[in-house]
Amino acid sequence: MARTLRNVIEFFGVGLHSGEESRLRLLPCEREGFFFRTKNGEFPISAAVVEEDNRLTGFKLPDGSKIRTAEHLLSSIVGMGLDSVIIELEGEEVPILDGSAYPFAEKIAEAGIVKIGRYVRPRCVSAPVVIDEAEAGRFLAALPSEETRITYIIDYPDTIIGVQRVSYIVTEKTFLGIISRARTFGLTSEINYLKSHGLAKGGTLDNAMLFDDKRILNSGGLRFPLEAVTHKAIDLLGDMALLGFLPKAHYVAICAGHGVHGRLTDKLRRIFNQEIAEFN
Repeated sequence: MARTLRNVIEFFGVGLHSGEESRLRLLPCEREGFFFRTKNGEFPISAAVVEEDNRLTGFKLPDGSKIRTAEHLLSSIVGMGLDSVIIELEGEEVPILDGSAYPFAEKIAEAGIVKIGRYVRPRCVSAPVVIDEAEAGRFLAALPSEETRITYIIDYPDTIIGVQRVSYIVTEKTFLGIISRARTFGLTSEINYLKSHGLAKGGTLDNAMLFDDKRILNSGGLRFPLEAVTHKAIDLLGDMALLGFLPKAHYVAICAGHGVHGRLTDKLRRIFNQEIAEFN
């Protein structure tokens, strides 16, 4: 049976890149899937046209509405096991809150989850699906698996971040307790680039980790040792949610990023659409 929210959830805050205030509401839904509600109607997220950008996840809905920086929210929706939800956003950018997915996941847990009377057909990766950008050193694969798992490796040479690796089985418990708590991060060397491209206008040390080549600049330090690479797992889950569901697979990522995540999502969408067509 499909899982949706028991109660409505609301968030208010500034966007990481726009610096503008926005309001977000998550509502129970009787239909399977993730839907954005605008003044022109409700649109499944699977119908969105996605911008491929290694800095953020942005997309345009069929009515022309633009949504930016939705990855932490979408990650929480799939990480907490929801199959059905309606999303209302006043503004173009989802609030960044504390820079992690935890505020979303925590509110979902507090609101409660109920089952609605619809059978959810399991969606599993049945053969390896690979994005290999060897020249750029980027790799991402979805492999057949009995459980949803993410293995992620990052490499930030000449910084304190360095090489990090995590491997998590994705359950509501691991997502809420560990994965969701990792904050987004950046490097001091990137600040000029981001500002010149109209990004990170709302970024502060209260909603992002900032590293120079020797240390983290946030006064409280890290929440846990592998926080940086764990945040990449949040981003990956959020980008996979653009399918409208999270396929069961073992995701293996090496220095991937949003752009590579998006290309895997496109491949998986074509595969699952073909399977649906053949099934029907």
